[in-house]
Amino acid sequence: MDRIKYLLVVPDGVGIRNFFCTRVIDRLLESGQVVVWHALPKESVAPFQERWGERVRWVELPPIVDGLVERLFRQAKIFAQIYWQQKDGPDVQLKRRRPPSRLKAKAMYIAARLLGRACSFPRGIQWLDRMHQRSAYNAPHTGAFFSFLEAERPSMVFCTHQRALEAVPAMLAAKALGIRSAVFIYSWDNLPKGRMAVYADTYVVWSEFMKRELLQYYPDVSPGRVDVVGTPQFEDYFNSSLIVPKERFFEELGLDVRRPVVCFSGNDITSPFDPVYLEDLADALLRVPAGERPQVLFRRSPVDTSNRFDGVLERHPEIAVSDPRWLRVKDDNWAQLVPTKEDGTLLANVVYHSDVVVNVGSTMGMDFAIFDKPGIYVNYNPKGRAGEWDIHEVYRLPHFIPVHRIQPVYWAGSPQELGDQVLHALKNRYEKQEARKAWLDLIVSQPLDSASERFAGEMKKIALNGNPVTVHAG
Repeated sequence: MDRIKYLLVVPDGVGIRNFFCTRVIDRLLESGQVVVWHALPKESVAPFQERWGERVRWVELPPIVDGLVERLFRQAKIFAQIYWQQKDGPDVQLKRRRPPSRLKAKAMYIAARLLGRACSFPRGIQWLDRMHQRSAYNAPHTGAFFSFLEAERPSMVFCTHQRALEAVPAMLAAKALGIRSAVFIYSWDNLPKGRMAVYADTYVVWSEFMKRELLQYYPDVSPGRVDVVGTPQFEDYFNSSLIVPKERFFEELGLDVRRPVVCFSGNDITSPFDPVYLEDLADALLRVPAGERPQVLFRRSPVDTSNRFDGVLERHPEIAVSDPRWLRVKDDNWAQLVPTKEDGTLLANVVYHSDVVVNVGSTMGMDFAIFDKPGIYVNYNPKGRAGEWDIHEVYRLPHFIPVHRIQPVYWAGSPQELGDQVLHALKNRYEKQEARKAWLDLIVSQPLDSASERFAGEMKKIALNGNPVTVHAG
């Protein structure tokens, strides 16, 4: 039997983190060859080309032009999905989708929202899906995707990000050519955010909980088309060889090994008050007697290339900083920021050597829960900033429903409470132990340290599983 040819569509840096900074590629190479079809700068993929050499072939995705009609239907189905799935609940998702300022883009936003509202029922959403597929299929750039797939004839096509515009023609061409396809739902909060851009035979998810969520939001998808695998992004936490001695790690950051460490992890710029919360944390801890005072270690979001924290760090030189080690080829485009293997090691040490994490509802709460360490979610709006952005709406998003039910984290409802919760969590590390475990068990398939092997096994099964299923007509 011929060896399997895996074709991985990697439209952005997220796919690099999950599949190239883990063991997934090594496991795929055990049963076949790997071709990477990517939309990343050459400089950013060079380290990975060196790692596997000729065993992994890298090819750039053809350029695409986002046509007016295609964009209208793609945006309209996102609105339609949100209207439909929230018809009996809060409209927080819609509030977060604000119209752009430019006249042409604003007109497109209004037209897409009106069309989405008119089609906010299952058959209407599926009609928008078909129209989006048809317009994408007939786009002038799609021919280049067909030509490449006809020449390569891979056993299967796997897309690492279900919302990536650049991957749409690749997956449509695979379907038309009868090539099996799969797509990964790359984060725990993605499914409620609107209709996927990418179409596939199989949807790969983190957990049974996420599978139920997908089937709820996509009644046109049969259960047999959803595979529960997990996510490889947590695997570095189980590799003890990556952890450096505490004394060395603290010395490099200017930290005191005798005092506990509070990690403040930043979000991207859609969380605008993160600098305020960091300063509130620093101010609160300064009120603790020096001998007992916890230290603050700040790690910004890898996709936040702004200078918005500079003022806080200048006013609080006692805050230690551990910047992510991502390659920033184009600072104005987060999709072009690419993680490195070195950053996985750095993050593992930040989490391992810190005692508690503070942030605005990010996945880092799970990262710390893996080491059975407490997390605190900031839950207040800064004084004098009313109307700009409401943090309470963030926690009304659907992916926080299990968090409210299980209560695996602490909540800080004011600057004073933030400091109090930090001290409480440090003194009562195991108070929420069972809740943290229940949260991880629900959201991420176990065991966490073997997700790469499960991925490789599922991709092999998909590649050998014959003809693709029939989905919407192009």
